[in-house]
Amino acid sequence: MHLCRITSPEQHEELDVEVGFLLRSWEIHRLHALRDSTRRNLTKQILNEVPNDAYKMFIRFLRGAAEPEVFLPTVRLNRYLHRQYCLLLSSRRARELFEVYNRGSRYSRRLINVGGYDLIVGAGIQLLDTEAYLIAPNKYTIFLRQVNAANEINVYHSDFIDLAGSTPPPLALHPQEVIDTVRHNVSAETEGKAPHQQGDQEKSSATITECPECSGAVQQIGGENYFCLECNWDNLPALR
Repeated sequence: MHLCRITSPEQHEELDVEVGFLLRSWEIHRLHALRDSTRRNLTKQILNEVPNDAYKMFIRFLRGAAEPEVFLPTVRLNRYLHRQYCLLLSSRRARELFEVYNRGSRYSRRLINVGGYDLIVGAGIQLLDTEAYLIAPNKYTIFLRQVNAANEINVYHSDFIDLAGSTPPPLALHPQEVIDTVRHNVSAETEGKAPHQQGDQEKSSATITECPECSGAVQQIGGENYFCLECNWDNLPALR
């Protein structure tokens, strides 16, 4: 058992954390007899694999800890001041969401806005297409500890520690519901712009191409102002 003492950013008090759960063990023959530089390089190479192991463990943690919810539970989220969350989807579902949200846009945005909330979309290689999770960023942390024995390297971990108690728990969502909601919002925004576009077209169709009195050629002077090149007609504002 190994205890690490940390300070909770919200409570400003120290907490004892147990870092005694084996994450992974690598058996290496005659590890103790290797040169220091070789052992350091080998250790560094092995530890590069640790984040993947920790991520797999985090996904298992979410599957057990996340609470089922609809998307987007604004009534529930409105209880908290936080306005930005991480949205985790499988790689395929994340691509599908990007295609829906960025439709007609030149830029592919990883951060999407839904219902006044900013969602940072992340693709999880360990997630199934039927899974989606909503989590406050920087909510959890984990501590790792490396221990070298004579012929093996062991890495131990702590439990996941909640550093942001003033945010909602992780929420489990249905990916298709997420995508359908975003598609509906994008369609509503597009339809909302349609009347303005129609008005612009009507304006352009009202452009004067000939004099209404003599059918002669007209000259435009900025905006909607014209005068006839062949008679005295114009629609210029009167001078005061």
